[in-house]
Amino acid sequence: MEEEKSRWQFLSGEADAGRLYLDPSVAKGCRDACNRQISLYETMRDDLTFMKNVTGFGRFDCSDDLAKMFSAKAVGGDGDVDTALKEHIDVLKLIRDTIQKSVDKLEAQDESYSKLFKN
Repeated sequence: MEEEKSRWQFLSGEADAGRLYLDPSVAKGCRDACNRQISLYETMRDDLTFMKNVTGFGRFDCSDDLAKMFSAKAVGGDGDVDTALKEHIDVLKLIRDTIQKSVDKLEAQDESYSKLFKN
């Protein structure tokens, strides 16, 4: 995940510098897809609250330990699903924002060129 984050941080810098241009119609579709995926992952994170307190393994000696292990896998444990989803959301937001920067720069450039040629 860190590699993806680094790649998009680099591309974000390129967009800031005006060296990354994406076709606005394609970029807007990608931005909307990112927003849909972010929304899905946020819903999934909300649903994980129901999995924080796993029960129903019976009264065996190991049942409480097993319940704690599954709860930690959902939220708060090493390699938990909640953290993984948050990391994915962070990268998707970076992708979405980078795409938007590119579109904004291109539209601003087009507007400034059109003003030049109107005068």
